[in-house]
Amino acid sequence: MTTQPDHQAAAAPRPATLHELRTALSRYGLPGDREQFEKDLAAALDASPIGDLAAVTEVAATYRHRLLLRTNPDAMDSLAAPIGGQKWNSAADVFARLRATGGDR
Repeated sequence: MTTQPDHQAAAAPRPATLHELRTALSRYGLPGDREQFEKDLAAALDASPIGDLAAVTEVAATYRHRLLLRTNPDAMDSLAAPIGGQKWNSAADVFARLRATGGDR
C-alpha cells in the first residue's frame, strides 16, 4: 500500500525580483493590483533622484506584502471575521429562519 501525498494549499509566492512580483500580482493579486503596481512603480521611478531608489524599493515591498497577505489563509480569514463580537450568519440561515417563522410573507 502506498501513501498518498498531503494535498495542501499551494505555497504562497515569495517574489524576489520585479518580474516575479509582476507575475505573482497578475496571478494571485486582486483585480487591478498589477495595473496599480505599474502606476505606483513608474511614479516612484520618476520621482526618485538618480542613485536613490528607496521609493522604488518601498513600492515593491508594499506590493509584495499585500501579495503575501492575500495568499495567507489566516490573514484572509481574519479579514472575514466579524468585528466587535458580532455573529456572522449566512444569508441562507437567515432566510431559513424567516421561512420557519412565517416572516417571509
